[in-house]
Amino acid sequence: MGRYEDSKKWSGEKGKKFGHAGRVSDPYQPEEGQEASLCTSCNALYQSKRWFVDEKLARQLAGTDKVKEVTCPTCRKVKDKYAEGILTLSGEFFKERKEEIITLLKNEAARVGNRSVDDRIIQMIEEGKDKMVVETTTEKLAQHLGRAIYRAYKGELDFNWAEMNKFVRVYWSR
Repeated sequence: MGRYEDSKKWSGEKGKKFGHAGRVSDPYQPEEGQEASLCTSCNALYQSKRWFVDEKLARQLAGTDKVKEVTCPTCRKVKDKYAEGILTLSGEFFKERKEEIITLLKNEAARVGNRSVDDRIIQMIEEGKDKMVVETTTEKLAQHLGRAIYRAYKGELDFNWAEMNKFVRVYWSR
């Protein structure tokens, strides 16, 4: 009876139940008080604690003292090659239809990128003729791209999350 008493007590802190580490904050998110910012790389705007794209407003505000010119978290992740999601594509079928699948990946990433500034492909690395690794800035984009490939071509799809769900490896093969 007394064997588990000491090791399984809840401390009362949120996210600390039974040794769970809690959520991890993103080190690339802006500091508090950094309102009205404009990314100098992609022209994304930061306002009300979110990044969004508004080309007309960005052109109006660029070069004025109304906004602080910065580099957005997504552009910093791309520059630093900080991947939160990795999609690995492999197999004989991939080798045969590589160009078609790459086009599908780029189109899906562009479609998702129109809705969310955070989701971008960092790089696509070919590893031989029948394998490719796609690094993404968010774990959600890697999952989305894996599901899009699966919907289009079937095959085998597998997700491996890190303990805190801030990093995912997605494997697709056929």
